[in-house]
Amino acid sequence: MISTPTDRRPGSTRSRATSPAPGNFPVIVRPPGLPHASSPQEVREPEHHHLPAWVRRAFGQARPILADQLDALTGDARTQFERGIGDITSRINEGKFSQAFNYPQLILHGQELYRQQRREQAEAARAQRSLESARRRVQEALRDGAGRLTPEISARLNKSLRAADGVESVKAVEADVRQALDAAHGVEERRRDREISRTKSRIQKTATSSEPAEDWQDVLRRLQEQMTADESA
Repeated sequence: MISTPTDRRPGSTRSRATSPAPGNFPVIVRPPGLPHASSPQEVREPEHHHLPAWVRRAFGQARPILADQLDALTGDARTQFERGIGDITSRINEGKFSQAFNYPQLILHGQELYRQQRREQAEAARAQRSLESARRRVQEALRDGAGRLTPEISARLNKSLRAADGVESVKAVEADVRQALDAAHGVEERRRDREISRTKSRIQKTATSSEPAEDWQDVLRRLQEQMTADESA
């Protein structure tokens, strides 16, 4: 909140209006890094029938800066800053001209709001990048393992991934994908073991002592190599 000191200049409204600018009036400067607005926002000028010229000059120096800060701010930060501007303007309209001393402080406050907003936007962008990176990693795992998963399981996991709205929920889907792929790999291993066992049994049954046959271990090794080659193709 912007502090609003009491009027420092004694005397009637007329005497305050015709007096020169205070010698210790703070300098109004543009904060570094503040972007220039392509369409500056409107900043209401103080209105008083005896508004001193030094107050008009102070507002004239502050107005373009305040307009650019209003344009740069969004949401609650902008609402808060608008309240600060409105509070000073209303008090000046009541004849409390020393409120013009608060323009530099108001500008500093607006710049802090702008910096805080930039930090929050950068953090949100980093979080979004992390989310998209995690999502792509799971999508690649699903795509690479599509041949091992049933259509029902693939559809369920893809639906869960689309519904995930945070890094932790995406990681949970990734764990489900990994578990499903491990289970599918286990099924493949057991199927291959059964096929090897059946082949071994057929070789042993058909082998005869009168006719030399290829050693069953060699045949089994050849079949394993062929199955591995077929899976890699």
